Amino acid sequence: MFKLIAIALIGFGIYIGINYTDEINSVIESDGFEQVQEKIADLIDNKDEIIEKIEEIKG
Repeated sequence: MFKLIAIALIGFGIYIGINYTDEINSVIESDGFEQVQEKIADLIDNKDEIIEKIEEIKG
């Protein structure tokens, strides 16, 4: 039963990917999405500083 649900969800995902490829690409290439990616990259780069500040607040 669970296998059928998993196969149906995968099939639905493929269907969405095929039919809405242009819309997905336009969202990914938008300026807002690029800004979010840059902010996430900055957070990943500064994760050690963030962890130190959290530990400082805890202690």
